[in-house]
Amino acid sequence: MAGFESNSLKVYLLRHGEALGNVQGGYYGRTDCPLTEKGRQQAERAGATLRELRAAGPGRDLLLLTSPLERARHTAEIVREAAGLDGDFLVEPDWQEIDFGRWEKRHYQDIARQEPAAWQRLCDDWQAFCYPQGESFRVFSERVIAAWQKWQLLASRQQKDILVVSHGGVLKVIRLFAEARPWDDFWRLRILPGELQVMSSDAM
Repeated sequence: MAGFESNSLKVYLLRHGEALGNVQGGYYGRTDCPLTEKGRQQAERAGATLRELRAAGPGRDLLLLTSPLERARHTAEIVREAAGLDGDFLVEPDWQEIDFGRWEKRHYQDIARQEPAAWQRLCDDWQAFCYPQGESFRVFSERVIAAWQKWQLLASRQQKDILVVSHGGVLKVIRLFAEARPWDDFWRLRILPGELQVMSSDAM
């Protein structure tokens, strides 16, 4: 069931800082790539913002969660220090970015020119399209949501809030599902590298 399953839950969604793949462009999903210097600075600012947000009012302990990919884990490490967080981040493998298969590290315009039929299938039904040797958005969103439900339940039992450090696609799926919004809003919702967004069940 979409939406929040527990009351008074606050969720901090943080997209990793700018990484090499963001600079080079194209499809970067499962490919591991490091943060740029700008990305590290973004992570430090996000950590400082998180510290300020939590200092502004009474807050619960945080359940710290991260994608296993380097750009997310490094962001999480920087944020933990900048925000003065206690405890280690738990790694959630299902919060890796979508698997683009053999389209990884390729540019959109090159794919459209070199594989026009596959590109058209993506444009016609982006949710059902399976990236060659990768996964479809539907499979991707199902694994992201299953992990979200698991961790939300644990946070509720432990009376904790949640910090998720992950990727743009992952965080948008979590937000859309939690807020019971249509999937077409995926293309309208923006979460920039290093951006921290906050969801609260009290606001639902």
